Amino acid sequence: MTSSDKSVSQFSNAKSSRPFWMRAVNTVGRLSPNFMRPSAAQWWKSAQKSKPEAGDPEHATSEALSALTQSINTDAKLNLIGRISAADDTVRMAKNHLRINQLLRERPEILNTELPEPVFIIGLPRTGSTVLHLLMSQDPVHRTIPYWESFDPIPPVNKLDRRPQKVEKMLDQLASLAPDYHAIHPMEANMPEECVALFMNEMRTLQFDIQYHIPGYVSWLLAQDTQIAYQLYLQQLKIIQYFRPAGQRLVLKDPTHTVHLSTVLEFFPKAKIIFTHRDPVKTISSICSLYAHTRAIFSDEVNPFDIGAEIQQGYWPEAISSSQLIRAQLPKEQYADICQADLARNPMGTMQSLYQHLGFEFDETVQAAMQSFLDKDAAKHTKAHHYSPEGFGLSADGLRDQFTDYIEAFDL
Repeated sequence: MTSSDKSVSQFSNAKSSRPFWMRAVNTVGRLSPNFMRPSAAQWWKSAQKSKPEAGDPEHATSEALSALTQSINTDAKLNLIGRISAADDTVRMAKNHLRINQLLRERPEILNTELPEPVFIIGLPRTGSTVLHLLMSQDPVHRTIPYWESFDPIPPVNKLDRRPQKVEKMLDQLASLAPDYHAIHPMEANMPEECVALFMNEMRTLQFDIQYHIPGYVSWLLAQDTQIAYQLYLQQLKIIQYFRPAGQRLVLKDPTHTVHLSTVLEFFPKAKIIFTHRDPVKTISSICSLYAHTRAIFSDEVNPFDIGAEIQQGYWPEAISSSQLIRAQLPKEQYADICQADLARNPMGTMQSLYQHLGFEFDETVQAAMQSFLDKDAAKHTKAHHYSPEGFGLSADGLRDQFTDYIEAFDL
């Protein structure tokens, strides 16, 4: 059986989504529940020699790390592999943060770096934003951020740059933990990726909520001043552009921008905004599946019905409403709308219309590059990803009632 004949089944429980060796390791781990217990103090100590004091550049991030760790210990119920992974990943991100601050202290001129004209892809996860992002990355005038660059935005000094290889190694490890995950969210070291990793370097992003069940951290984060996270994000964008200047436009994508769209526009008031849309029944069901399969890498206790209620009642539905209110206030030439169904049915025609609306040149070079990408992508063997609202305790009719106005506005 080839990979194209296989599929990712509807999520039912954590154990069924894992290879045998992983289940065995976590069984052993249950004998020592406090081994590798998440600790903000220990993680920060592993990243630097002393704990920062209030007012220091590192304080905001250490505060976020404390909130994250407290919620992980209270709510996430990590298994052994989850505890090991959380420690390894978090120490790496803390080190990134400290290196970023050190770099900016030594070379403050980096903050004067001019960014290309920003373009933000705004929309819920699972609304076709990845395909749109990849298509736009084929345009030679566009600057996107490959995974290796967001994973570590600072190049090494006087030695071989092995950041792509490090990310490939990390992705290989992910594949061993979750063999089907690539079908849900494809990732490659050199592939344009969401800029979420830049927020993760500052410990301030809802991405952690996808990985772990952490309602305490989510409540803390949503109550914070989002300008803190976006100021640190902007600094990293300037670092990336300083060391590898490129592009007339900087195309950025992270679904959590949708939750914080007002802050995005405060920092990038002239940015072009592309809103992605999809039938909420499919979108919410797919988001639930993404959360379930991701959390199941790190925890044995993942209840799909709990996730369904969490997503339906959480920040994503509110993000749709708030982003649409902001959209209504934007000049028409500053934004565009893309429906996932249109992009899937007629990608080239949809991209041509998008470019025309935003005033971008859609010449033969752009068309050929995008078509070449589509041809190569169509030749790949990919697993189907199955999910349904019922599998997460939801109903199609209930979701349609909840999002009636949004569905009617975009004929979804």
